[in-house]
Amino acid sequence: MSVMELKKTAESLNAEERLFLAAYLKHLARVDDPSYQLDLTQLNAEIDAGKKFTLPQVVRMHEALKAEGLYASS
Repeated sequence: MSVMELKKTAESLNAEERLFLAAYLKHLARVDDPSYQLDLTQLNAEIDAGKKFTLPQVVRMHEALKAEGLYASS
């Protein structure tokens, strides 16, 4: 698939699909980065140690992302 075809496909996506695609491309860009891998390892260790988010915290984060236009509601 050519870059032109990829652009055309991306342009045909709805806002939610574009958001997913952007997150996926960001993930692909850093998946092999040792620093990123270390960050993920540390975050997983924190979760395993019991550091979790409450529902009210998640709701506040969600609302903040929506307000910044970083999350497209369906």
